[in-house]
Amino acid sequence: MKKKLALLLTAVLAVSMLGGCGGSSSAPAADNSGAEAEAEAEPAAEGEVTYQFLEETLGVESYAIGFRVGDEELANTVSGALQALVLNGTYAEIGEKYPDIKDYLCLKAEDIDEASLPAQGSGDPSFTFKHGFDLDYPPYSYLQDDGSVGGFDVELCQAVCEYLGWGYEAVPFNWDAKDMELNAGSCDCIWSGFTKEGREDDYTWGLTYSNNTQGILVASDSGITSLADLAGKIVGVQTATSAYDMLEDSKKDLADTFSELRVYETYTIAYNDLKAGAIDAIAIDMTAGSYLISEK
Repeated sequence: MKKKLALLLTAVLAVSMLGGCGGSSSAPAADNSGAEAEAEAEPAAEGEVTYQFLEETLGVESYAIGFRVGDEELANTVSGALQALVLNGTYAEIGEKYPDIKDYLCLKAEDIDEASLPAQGSGDPSFTFKHGFDLDYPPYSYLQDDGSVGGFDVELCQAVCEYLGWGYEAVPFNWDAKDMELNAGSCDCIWSGFTKEGREDDYTWGLTYSNNTQGILVASDSGITSLADLAGKIVGVQTATSAYDMLEDSKKDLADTFSELRVYETYTIAYNDLKAGAIDAIAIDMTAGSYLISEK
């Protein structure tokens, strides 16, 4: 499942997102006026169907690290190590491997107080940090064909553990089992493109390290050019995601116009159905969607 990362969101979209993170953990309000341009696929051969986002979006969100309520010390230690990786360039270096993500990264060295950070190697070497993540959520986290783990969040968490001198243990799971895994102690955190908005009181939150936008992915020949065109259509979404929550809550009026909101275990399965024509659109965050449509 080693996947190529070829698609970049436009510079306008990148600039609009970069302002939403840093000292604040809240995301900026969504702007559906067209500031977010379509994510376009590479030029297609004649007759080839490509996939793209609608210009109208569902909303903007921030990604952070979720810990069990009360785990403030662990959250602060991990957040401090992550800030140290911003200062030493590791955060940006990992981001360069994931072009669908790098323009959404929002931590800046000038906002960080170096004196407050944990020293390199200052962690307990006997401690193994158990990283909980979605097993199929590229480019943030995924299982590769050989059984190894990959993704931006996986590499960043591994780098945090290396900086502190901790052991690292991958704990992949189906996304709808995340709370059960965390509360059972199977993992120490949920770190996998995890949206903070709407969950502020459900977890102890570590650092907000990235922003994102929720959008609608469609085939280029679908005739769907606006949210209004989704009326009477079958729209797919992954269970227990921000897009799903939006369509059940703040965007329920929109969802009520669909002929069906079809819920999937993973976005990979939903995308396969979109390509097969079984559904008309997918509600998905732009980084994950861009990664899927860049894959050949």
